[in-house]
Amino acid sequence: MTHGNARWAIPTLLLCAAFADPPAARALQASPAPSQSTCGSARIGNVFVDNHTVFELDRGSSGQGEGWAGFADKVRAIASRLHWRTRRSFLENELLFASGDCLDPLLLDESGRILRALPFITDADVYAVPVAADEVHVVVDTQDDWTLKIDLRGEFDQGPRLTYAGFTEENLFGTGTLLGFYLRERDETRDLGLELSTLQLAGTRLDGRIGGGRTRTGVFFHESLTYPFVGEVGRWAFIESYSYREDLFRYAAPVGSPFTNVSLPIQTRRAATTLGLRLGRPGDLTVLGAGVSWEDITFSGFPQDVTVVQDFDFSNPVPADSATVEMVRSQVNPRRAAHVNVVAGKRNIRYIRRRGLDAVRGDQDIRLGTQALVSLGSSLGAFEASPGNRSHELRGRLSLFGGAAGDSWVFNTELNVEGARLVSDNRSDQGFRDVVAEFGAYLYWQPGRRPTGPDEVPNAVSRVPRHTLVLGVKGAGGWNSFLPFQLNLGGPFGIRGYDRAEFPAAQKLVAHLEDRIMLDGPFSDIFDLGLTLFADAGAGWQGTVPFAADSELQGAVGLGLRFVFPAGSRQVTRLDLAVPMQQGGLRAPQFRVGFSAVSLLAGFGDEQVRRSRSGSQAAALFGGQFNR
Repeated sequence: MTHGNARWAIPTLLLCAAFADPPAARALQASPAPSQSTCGSARIGNVFVDNHTVFELDRGSSGQGEGWAGFADKVRAIASRLHWRTRRSFLENELLFASGDCLDPLLLDESGRILRALPFITDADVYAVPVAADEVHVVVDTQDDWTLKIDLRGEFDQGPRLTYAGFTEENLFGTGTLLGFYLRERDETRDLGLELSTLQLAGTRLDGRIGGGRTRTGVFFHESLTYPFVGEVGRWAFIESYSYREDLFRYAAPVGSPFTNVSLPIQTRRAATTLGLRLGRPGDLTVLGAGVSWEDITFSGFPQDVTVVQDFDFSNPVPADSATVEMVRSQVNPRRAAHVNVVAGKRNIRYIRRRGLDAVRGDQDIRLGTQALVSLGSSLGAFEASPGNRSHELRGRLSLFGGAAGDSWVFNTELNVEGARLVSDNRSDQGFRDVVAEFGAYLYWQPGRRPTGPDEVPNAVSRVPRHTLVLGVKGAGGWNSFLPFQLNLGGPFGIRGYDRAEFPAAQKLVAHLEDRIMLDGPFSDIFDLGLTLFADAGAGWQGTVPFAADSELQGAVGLGLRFVFPAGSRQVTRLDLAVPMQQGGLRAPQFRVGFSAVSLLAGFGDEQVRRSRSGSQAAALFGGQFNR
């Protein structure tokens, strides 16, 4: 199928499959119920699914009350009318048990966690109610999140500007289908796109995703089909993905340059297919996998279309001179190669629930334990590593995770390193190249938190500590890069208060310290509100990246407002005001609307590292991003 045909055929398939009513839950497909002697424990009788809409309206409430109570009633009524309640059949299809099965507490716990991981479910509790000595009923109690999103984000780095505008329904017709339109304009990026995805393609656990649109220089398209590991009990997983993008790679110029940025045209095609297997028992799993990946990276337009930008005005670029072109030439190396990949690792993971960490009041599931994954890949055939010289490439990736928790604290850390080595008769092409590493460590401390066991007590809002102290340390770097690569120390996920293009570097290390303060008020039944006080500090190093420079230790302080709608949701919007600290005083403040720089909900990883990473999806498949 050609690229043009795929853009129409795949959306048609997704739309037809997404809106089809899912088949009956596994409960209705189960084999005859086992006997008590077969179970050795209680048997599940009925399964009751109780799904609550975003706001439950009081019976008899007319919404005509006075003051805040009347206003709150009107908000609830309007929101409920605009909201598509999640279908019961969808929720049943996510469960790991059915009527007639033997009771297994692990499957109840994992089903609850799977439901809570859905982006349109705020909270979910799954528990058994004894009705006889050998029988229980199971209650599935879920709370919908608000899914009709009008998302506006802005920055004031170079004056007021809107960086993102989106209109998205995350649970269309209550089927777990996302449909969204968006405009993202930030520096070199100008994407006008459409996104469509479903979490139960044709009523199965297969996830489908497709998107496309226009960039500043051309078009983009991506699609994927994923069968995720089902919680910690799933044995098999599969992913297929393809992406194509015409874009600009932005290099930031150091202070004192006659321009602020250099733009390099780049065209990227990537595809991957991976099959994964888990052996063992939950909490002690061995992970195996294999797959193939392919990438095609070209630089059509080089060198004549390399441009420079003054004052961050990417709408009016001018051609770069020969000296500037030579600065980026070392990272302009077209490549086309296919790889066969294998993955092996050990996963010893369990989960606990904590409230008020990244969300203001909402619950989130926290990973504890350890995980180690190794991925190795070998090119199929030879590819041209340098003009006239064909080589063989070996790739590797190491991913490590660790998590621990006490009564009042939570700690997670992750390290990812990947790189390639050429096998060639030409010694100048041998050695390691395109080495990329990123590291993150997050520590949360909630002083005065009263322990309630491994899980938080449902609806125990009073148990949310007023203060949550967060320390985050993040590092990233690239070495011997033959493809475009550059980091920046400033920006919303670096040192806040500085522009995202400031302090270009090859490696960087940043520390974040925050005090997140929960606010109470009459609004708490409609939305959550919190304050935050924060400080950032970090440094960058030049390495061998074009236009990079060593930076001295930089820092910033600031405060922000954290807003969540509806109350209890995990989707937090932040309004931050940050002031850079420089020798001799403070610089002009920067105001941003966005998300948290430190968040376990968003996961670890640096967005600037991701744009330079290879096309293999194996690490993401096994690392937890596709576990459901």
